[in-house]
Amino acid sequence: MAARLTSTSYSDETAEILKATSQGKNFLLSGGAGSGKTYSLVETIGAFIVQSPMARIACITYTNAATQEIEHRTSHENLYVSTIHDFLWSSIKHFQNELKIVLIDLINDEDNKAFRIISNNGDLEKIHSIDEPIEYKDYLKLRSGIISHDQIILLAEEMYSRHPKLCRILSDSYNFILVDEYQDTSPAVIKILLDHLSKNNKRNIVGFFGDSMQSIYEDGIGDLDNYKGEGPSKVCEIKKEQNRRNPTSVITLANKFRTDGLTQTPSNDTSAPNMLSDGTPEKGTAQFLHSESENIQLARNYLDWDTAPSKTKELNLTHNLIAGGCRS
Repeated sequence: MAARLTSTSYSDETAEILKATSQGKNFLLSGGAGSGKTYSLVETIGAFIVQSPMARIACITYTNAATQEIEHRTSHENLYVSTIHDFLWSSIKHFQNELKIVLIDLINDEDNKAFRIISNNGDLEKIHSIDEPIEYKDYLKLRSGIISHDQIILLAEEMYSRHPKLCRILSDSYNFILVDEYQDTSPAVIKILLDHLSKNNKRNIVGFFGDSMQSIYEDGIGDLDNYKGEGPSKVCEIKKEQNRRNPTSVITLANKFRTDGLTQTPSNDTSAPNMLSDGTPEKGTAQFLHSESENIQLARNYLDWDTAPSKTKELNLTHNLIAGGCRS
């Protein structure tokens, strides 16, 4: 379902998204930290609702916290917000006969480590049937048909690969499927949304929001470079270059780290958080600290962190410092 263009005023990036979706194109909104990607996501949802009031929209993301943030910012009776895991499970859980066949095949596939059952003597165990219904839980018990977080995505991808009818059902269920923080999404999810769904005669629009340079989890897709281009399984990239949050010194520093061709600039919105009262962007300062000690408090003491928290911001660049959030 393509979005209709109207005279309603939107940000430049959302206007570009609407132009792309009016042509039936999938899209990717790329933006660095502080660019306001979540704002664009919420604005895009609002634009779709205004222009296509009956459109059904799914917005999926990786963590419960991100889901709650999106729900806090926007709501509509035709908007469904959930984690990726819950979204996929809700789309396949009713097909129990097919689920059992696929799950048994995956368990008996010696090359598929996520579904291995190890017997008491340490050998790989094969099974021929599962009596109980397949369920998705916080724990794993494959013999009883209980799968968990690491299995649901792989099981769903195999289901969509084998059963084109699932693709048709999902395409009929949502006109727009939007993925927040796509860079940490499993490649298997991207394969479902772009490769498998694109085989339908009836097309829905899939949109991605995120930053390839902010990938946290090593098993995520990272970037969509292989999917950029023209065609049903491709995405049209839209760059969000203005930074609303950081002073110019941080923007300049961040640009030196980027390798994806995205160059951020200060926002031209005078109401942006990084703008001064005279309408110019805050300059700020950036400095490097290096220590052989793992004690972060040493750096905080040097920066007077505890007594001047409003003046000092902390940006963690390593996976192990920021990957502690709950995934569900």
